[in-house]
Amino acid sequence: MTVRSEEEVELLMRPALASLAVEGQRLNKKQKLLVKKCLTGEISHEEFVKQALELAHHA
Repeated sequence: MTVRSEEEVELLMRPALASLAVEGQRLNKKQKLLVKKCLTGEISHEEFVKQALELAHHA
């Protein structure tokens, strides 16, 4: 699992969020936090997928 700093995560997320915006999509606060947890290594990819599915089912 790769551990990244908050600054690295922000740099990685910026173009992805811009791409979503171009398509008229955006992430809510819970979704952004979940992505950040995965990118910083706080949770595994498997846990990310599990939690993302839970968020999608409760949206």
